[in-house]
Parts: sequence; structure tokens; C-alpha cells
Amino acid sequence: MPVIAPEAHGKTDSPAETHSYRNSYILLFVCGFILRFGFVLWEKTYIGSPKENVPFGPEICSIADHIVRGQGFSSPFHQDTGPTAWVAPAYPYFVSLVFRVFGSYSSVSAVVLLGFQCMIAAATGITIHALGRRTLGPQIGFWAAWIWALSPIFFRWAVSWIWDFAPSAFLLSLVSIVTLDVAEENTTKLWLSLGMLWAVIALTNPALLSVMPFTFIYAAFVNHRSFRPWFASAGLAGALFAALVSPWLIRNALVFGRPVFFRSNYWFEFHLGNYHFSNGMGFSGKHPTANPAEFKKYAAMGEMGFLDYYKEDSLRFVREHPSEFLNLTLHRTWWFWDGTSLLYQSREWWQPWEFWPLSLGGWLGLLFVLTRRPRAWLLFAAALLVYPVPYYVVYPVSKYRHAIEPELLLLSVYFVFVLGSEIRALAQRRT
Repeated sequence: MPVIAPEAHGKTDSPAETHSYRNSYILLFVCGFILRFGFVLWEKTYIGSPKENVPFGPEICSIADHIVRGQGFSSPFHQDTGPTAWVAPAYPYFVSLVFRVFGSYSSVSAVVLLGFQCMIAAATGITIHALGRRTLGPQIGFWAAWIWALSPIFFRWAVSWIWDFAPSAFLLSLVSIVTLDVAEENTTKLWLSLGMLWAVIALTNPALLSVMPFTFIYAAFVNHRSFRPWFASAGLAGALFAALVSPWLIRNALVFGRPVFFRSNYWFEFHLGNYHFSNGMGFSGKHPTANPAEFKKYAAMGEMGFLDYYKEDSLRFVREHPSEFLNLTLHRTWWFWDGTSLLYQSREWWQPWEFWPLSLGGWLGLLFVLTRRPRAWLLFAAALLVYPVPYYVVYPVSKYRHAIEPELLLLSVYFVFVLGSEIRALAQRRT
């Protein structure tokens, strides 16, 4: 295995290259947005009601509706149940702004929100191109970006469900680019940008925080190997992150009388996938949005009491049935990647055979990345090796993979290019 070498500063683009990339990015964005938003209008995915899960994601949109009513961040299951931390705050507050202007659960609000998600998904094509160009190679970035822009496989969540899936994929690829900037330029401003961006991510989708330490480690390591001072700037970035997320954490502590992380629902989600004779897929019939008895229990016990009950129940299951829990976890580790969960989901667009090739390509690409160590190899490794771990022990659903699909796509294209080059080299040696 090769020794890790200090990474050099990236080559500055010439004015002609900058102009070319700008034009490519505009075209990428326009094509990606038109195709996605055209799908929304053609298929009328904006039509729905509060009683349906699509397009209005129940918890996020219910909280947004209650914010509009003046009841604050509360009531994730439509009826009034008091304060909540069931989901992170950024997206419900954003949805509430749209609801306030265009009406709660209106078709116009749905069009605006799905249109916004289509814009974010289209912009992800740009971050894919930029990340690929600066790490795995310009051709890899080019092909991956255009596959993302044009392939309906990657339309799924932006066009159909008002949730944070499209922003999550965009933000994770964007933070990788900012990490590269920090590693190459090492300015305090860029370090602060990294801390601020991670605060936005934490308040949007805290599940991505598992990757955060690796971005700081990577940037610090590259600067350390180049003998550039980094510790003070990294400390400032961490302090800025803490300052930006602390209002939400303080609010939770004051409202619930105890510390609550960015969102509160972990142990209930854990319970959905872990109980005696569970199939490990997260039975939605146990969820308060679908089960009136569970909703009554939630309303009667309050959010913290409800979650404490299921935390105790979940830990009891693990203690009493450790082999069953281990068996479920091992299966979920495979199911996260192979699309088995699609067989258990209603209204699903895909079959497993349409889902697993991207996983396979990504993992094969990661094998080459780990052996060849291109720039930012640690960031790709963290996305595939670390981010999915919570879903292995809770339950795997296809939508949870979307946050790392830009990285999977880049790695898949990288694998194809490397394999092609190896085949050509082998053919040349034989001639």
C-alpha cells in the first residue's frame, strides 16, 4: 500500500478554464432543473393533502403548519401535542416560510417547495463536477455530473417528497469541496466557512454529522504535512459551529428540562426496526402517523415520556435477544446497499435491480480509491464506511442512501475509468 504523501495545492484554473466551467455549470443546472421540475408538473407530484405522506412529509410539514399557526416548533403528527424535537429545525422552519406565503398544504406551496428541491438537486450536479474534477479527475467529474443531471434514477426524492433528502446530498458534497479548499489554502476564513457549513448541516440533517470529524481530520492532516499552522483556525471553526447550533440545543434543554440532541426520535426509530420477530425493516404500522393507538400513547405520555418508554423497550430487546439483534444488524448492513428494503415499501418507484448497481459501483470504486489514495480519499471512505452505520442498527430504507449518492456516483464512474485503463494497459502489453 502506498505511503500517504503531502497533498499539493490544487492547480489554479486559467481564465479560459474558469469560463468553460462556468458555462458547463449553467448548462448542468438548467438541464437538471428542467428535467426534474418538468417531471413534477407532468406527473402532478405536487398534489396531496395532510392525510397523505406525499408530497407533504408528515413530521416536517406538520411542524411547519404549527409554526405558521403561532404554536412554535411543535406537534409533529398533525394534532396539537406540544413542543417537539422530533426532527432538526432548519427544514421545518424553511417550509413554514413557504406555508406562510402560499398557504399550508396548498398545491402552490407544494410546487414552490418541490421546485426548490429540484433546484437543489440540479445544483448538486455542479458540486459533483467540482468535487470529481478536484479529486478523481476531470473526466470522472464530467461524466458523473451529467449522469446525475439526466438520469431519472436520481430524480426520486427531490420531485416527490418534501423532506431534507435533496439538501442533504447537496450539502455533503459541498462540504467536501470546502474541506478541499481548507486543505489547500488554510485560511481562517475558509476554516470558519467549514464550521458554519457543518452547523447548517447539523440543523438540517444531523445524521451527516458522523462525517464531520473526518473533514476536520483531513484538512488538519494535509496542512500539518505541509508544515502550515492550522490548530487555531480549526479551533475557531469548532467554536463557530458550537455557537451556531447552541441556540437549538439550549432551546431543547429549556423546553424538555434535560439535554436533547439535534433531534429526539432516535430510540423510537431504533424500536421500529428492533423488536422480537421484527423483519428489521422498520415497521411503519407502529408509527404514530399510521397507528392511532401509538399516537394516543405519544399524546398521553408526551414526547420525552414516549421516547423514554421505547428506549427502555429497545434496550430490553437487545439484552434479552442479543443474537436476534446481531442477526438483524448483519442483514441490515447488506440490505442498506442491495435495495431489499424496496420490497417492503409502498408506492416505491424502484426495484432492487435498479438500486444495487450504484452501491456495487461505489464500493468497487472505493477499493481503488483506498489503494491509489487520490486527493480526498478519506472523505469518500467516510461517506461509505461511517455514514450508514446508524442505519445498520436501526433500519435501512432506500431514501437514507440518497445523501451519499453523489459520492457513490463519482466512485462508480471512477471504477469504470480505472477498469477501462487497466484493460487497455493489459491489451497493450499483450500486443
